Amino acid sequence: MSAQNEAEFEQLPLYAHKFLAGMPIHSIDRLELPGGRSGMTILEIKEKAGFKTAKLEAGRVTRFLFWLRGEIGRLFGWDDAPELVSSVSYLSRIDEDQRRRSLVTPGEREGISRVLYCFENEFLAEIINRTVHCFWLMTATPAPSGYVLYTAVYVQRLNWFTPVYMTLVGPMLKWIVYPALQKGMLAQWKNSETSNGQQSIAAAS
Repeated sequence: MSAQNEAEFEQLPLYAHKFLAGMPIHSIDRLELPGGRSGMTILEIKEKAGFKTAKLEAGRVTRFLFWLRGEIGRLFGWDDAPELVSSVSYLSRIDEDQRRRSLVTPGEREGISRVLYCFENEFLAEIINRTVHCFWLMTATPAPSGYVLYTAVYVQRLNWFTPVYMTLVGPMLKWIVYPALQKGMLAQWKNSETSNGQQSIAAAS
């Protein structure tokens, strides 16, 4: 997590700064996305980049690591923790006005995550299991060449095992998983831009 990325992120007018105040930030990634139409919402940007969809190509190593983590989680019973979800989830902190504003229904499942809110320019979800209580946020700002996408991950200590777990998986996330996801999103974004350009040419001809 570079100091520049962190400084830029902290200057953004995000509700998450208040909602997650005091929460340790594990990582902040910055990705430049060329093109895209003006006025896109974060949900449109997220979907165009293929994040959390079958379109996103994260690479064989990253897919293997996700598979391995899933198998280990099933073996030790890490991921089936409904009692933790009901007791520690931040979903109850979303008020009625924020629920109405959200473009995605709070509490909706997205893979292993639960959406907390999705405003016009801010998407926040949480992951709860027996190892960590993790939040991930996406937001974007317009840039001269398109958009700059920020992805931030917050990790709240859940129990004694949380720091041990993060020490073990942290290097893999930093050096393999996060870069692979960034690369996959950029590739999917560019593919979508190319497809849109070809459709526009075909429509005009």
